[in-house]
Amino acid sequence: HRPLKLTARRRGDMLSSTRQLQRAVPRGFPAAAVETLRETLASQQVFSRDASSLPVTYTNRGTGGRSSISGITSTVFGSSGFLGRYVVNHIGKSGSKMILPNRCSEIHRQHLKVMGDLGQIVHLDYSIRDADAIKYAVERSNVVVNMVGREWETRNFSFEDVHVEFPAKLAEICKEVGVERLVHVSALGASPTNPSAYYQTKAAGDEAVRSAFPDATIVKPAKLIGTEDRLLNVFAEHTCKFPLAPLVDDGECKHQPVFVDDVALAIQAIVEDPNTAGMTFELAGDKVYTMEDMLRFVQRTIRTPNYPKILYVPSFILKALAAPHEFLLKKVPFPLPTPTGLTRSYIDAQAVNYLKNPRTPGFEQLGIKPAKLEGVVIDYLRAYRFGGYDAGDVAGHLSRQKN
Repeated sequence: HRPLKLTARRRGDMLSSTRQLQRAVPRGFPAAAVETLRETLASQQVFSRDASSLPVTYTNRGTGGRSSISGITSTVFGSSGFLGRYVVNHIGKSGSKMILPNRCSEIHRQHLKVMGDLGQIVHLDYSIRDADAIKYAVERSNVVVNMVGREWETRNFSFEDVHVEFPAKLAEICKEVGVERLVHVSALGASPTNPSAYYQTKAAGDEAVRSAFPDATIVKPAKLIGTEDRLLNVFAEHTCKFPLAPLVDDGECKHQPVFVDDVALAIQAIVEDPNTAGMTFELAGDKVYTMEDMLRFVQRTIRTPNYPKILYVPSFILKALAAPHEFLLKKVPFPLPTPTGLTRSYIDAQAVNYLKNPRTPGFEQLGIKPAKLEGVVIDYLRAYRFGGYDAGDVAGHLSRQKN
């Protein structure tokens, strides 16, 4: 690599310390090397850790919108995920500067770059185990949003690693460097008494974040639906592939599914409203569905012949089928295809209901009316329609099919 060339302190056109750091360190350099270089610059009195010297302004300018300056500089963890892309879109187009730490390849994050004005969105490579990289990602921001999570465990990352240890570490670092706002995205149903390890660790992560950063805002969305979801898409895929679509036990687990873009709008509103600091929000749709209700709804929508096509599978049988796969997930050093529904945590989660507490703040307190499941929100399911994308558009088709 090219050696670092430090300029004289009194040189009039001296670059900012951050730009020097960015030019001196090649892309993908280990965070430890970044920290070493930072210390070198500091020893030359070029780089200062004082937040006032960082090249960030928190004042807003303009009339609002993509090309204005909102006054928010936000670091968004989990930006490449299902919910993350929608959150980046809404915060970015409001004129906010965004730092997006992720560990995916360029092809999996390139779509995020255009969600803000030119130069307003910056990608960083990081690891959830690298405290230096996390600190480097958040020390220039006044708002941090954490949406990191996963639905199954692997050899490299357990639920404890992703849902507890990382949020706790992030909250501690945010408190240390003086971040003003921390928004932590959890899950509706997170509880130490939930039979699923996924929801147990989500609850432990919430407690860790609140302990380290008392003014953190915790967001608990219900099951998310949208073009890339792993709920309705899975039901439609199973219906198309198998003679019968499987359900755990009797399919009576209750949910209040919510449109992913509504949750993203809510997070944007929380980020922009300092009065939400320290609060917990539960974001859920207005209507309650059982898992069976949602499967039947999907099968009607995609015009399934001989509807309904459902196979009720006892949970102990699914757990037995999932055991070998989960064993391999924690042993092999490479990714394995993991069908939604074939993990112990997912199966265990079907034993309880996931309903919003009416006394907990939600969409109403943020001035948002959640979209209904029916209609344009699930129009993406048309791609699964039996007979083709436009099949069954004539009025009365469903009633004739059911008869």
